[in-house]
Amino acid sequence: MFGGIGGSVDWRRIGRLAKPAAMVTALLLAATAGPPWFRALVTQSTQNHATIRLLMTARAWYIALLVIVPMAIIGLAAAVILTRRRARLAWAGRGLALCVAVALGMIAAEGVSAARLARMRIPMPVLATTFPDRPGEADVDIVVLGESSARGVPYHDWLSVGEIVGWKLQEAFPNRRFPVTQLAQPGLKLDEVHMLLRQLTRRPDLVILYAGHNEFQMRYDWAHGAYHYLDETPPERLTFPGMVSAGSRVCRLIDATVGLIRRASPPKRTIERQLVDVPVYTPAEYAQILQGFRARLEAMTSYCEGLGAQVVLVIPPGNDADFEPNRSFLPPETTRAERMTFARDFEAARRLETADPAKAVAAYRALLERQPGFAEVHYRLARRLEALGEIAEANTHYIAARDQDGLPMRCPSDFQNAYREVAKRHPSAILVDGPAELRDLSPRGTVGDTFFTDGFHPSLIGYTELAQAILTGLRDRRAIEFRETTPTPVVSPPDCARHFGMDPDKWQQVCGYAAWFYYHASAVRFDGSRRLAKMARYQEASRRIHAGVPPGQVGMPGVGSRITPPTRLGLAAAPAGP
Repeated sequence: MFGGIGGSVDWRRIGRLAKPAAMVTALLLAATAGPPWFRALVTQSTQNHATIRLLMTARAWYIALLVIVPMAIIGLAAAVILTRRRARLAWAGRGLALCVAVALGMIAAEGVSAARLARMRIPMPVLATTFPDRPGEADVDIVVLGESSARGVPYHDWLSVGEIVGWKLQEAFPNRRFPVTQLAQPGLKLDEVHMLLRQLTRRPDLVILYAGHNEFQMRYDWAHGAYHYLDETPPERLTFPGMVSAGSRVCRLIDATVGLIRRASPPKRTIERQLVDVPVYTPAEYAQILQGFRARLEAMTSYCEGLGAQVVLVIPPGNDADFEPNRSFLPPETTRAERMTFARDFEAARRLETADPAKAVAAYRALLERQPGFAEVHYRLARRLEALGEIAEANTHYIAARDQDGLPMRCPSDFQNAYREVAKRHPSAILVDGPAELRDLSPRGTVGDTFFTDGFHPSLIGYTELAQAILTGLRDRRAIEFRETTPTPVVSPPDCARHFGMDPDKWQQVCGYAAWFYYHASAVRFDGSRRLAKMARYQEASRRIHAGVPPGQVGMPGVGSRITPPTRLGLAAAPAGP
């Protein structure tokens, strides 16, 4: 390709070799940054899959280079030193120069990757403590921190808890303004939420913190499983390529990037889960995540209070009654034979639910005596107990099913308790116990689909109740502008529906989101039939709304703005609404 010293360069050959690389680069740029019409030709899932394949191919080639290039440099350097033939010397010299250039490029890539990995690690941020004065301003700045629930998903284009609170405060105090700064973003863990505080440009007066559902599901790949059972085949010993890649920052960065893409993509439907599964975390990982969550929650609360803001801590509620646990697992010491026997006994108990419900309850109790930590049994027993009217005990088992889920999508009790612990250390903070608030409002006495669009994002009714709890807490604490004689602002779901313009088209979008969620969530369970059935019900609700049926009459809990029977001031006297 190249001539000798002083020789000419064959640019035509270089051009022919560069064409494939240029075409691939152009396609990648078009797919990621090209016009919408081009990106619309390829689904996001296909783009993600292609990107992962490309990254993993690049990783394999890079590992090969990590092995080959040093050996080639040694061999070619020896050839340059020992050879006496001019032709071989020129060939070896060019090869050595090429390998050295590649090695220098790889060293630079390792340095850049190390810096990038360092930025991906989320330390305790250094936050501003001084902001410009605002003399004479009548604004009460509201800042909302959190993940998708705080953002208002799937209503986020129209409303959220923060917007509802700001609207009602504006009505209560018309001489003041209550701008809402929405810093919440979907998919964030609490450490990432903490970093959002760096975006503050004004001193906040009211901070609403609502996060805790993503601590596990946004940390692990959907297919990930911890090495759990002691009689499992242990992981393969680290291979030579594995040892090479383990020391490479480039390979680590590629692995981290692939993990991010996989977590942001829907779970694959080709992977079949088993009833007796494994958790995504080890006990040590769980403890570390919980410790970090507590530390972040404490640091964020202390910082916001130090700025003089009124802090509201919202314990994230989850759909305990109508969203099954994703994974159930047995203790590590159980043998394969014991796991198989337990699975057979569970299926026998499940068949009794139709044939003899009373015997099914007894069978589930017996299974829990044998294995008290199996989430699916807790959930099935809770369903039977709720049907029998044993609400208090049913709630106990619903909570146990949520807490012992091997792939948590709902904030576990340990993390909820972290909010309570921080609130005790910061008595000026307002604690909104989201699960308790919704449970008190529920005609069933359990927290289910009436208050949630999916497993953890509230419905309009759920968001409204959380906003009402915040407003009541502000009034009781005499925070912001509240005085002894100031009445508590009252907000109801029909009010919200009217104020934020929840027309049939928006309700169809909500139903479409819920159907999408349950379709993909069905793939992470051993039995996704109930979630697929719920998907079909949301699709039917969307069709009926399109046909002109009022949202509140499509027969889907949480669609519309009515609770039957009404149980709270503001709901009891409210019109039926959509």
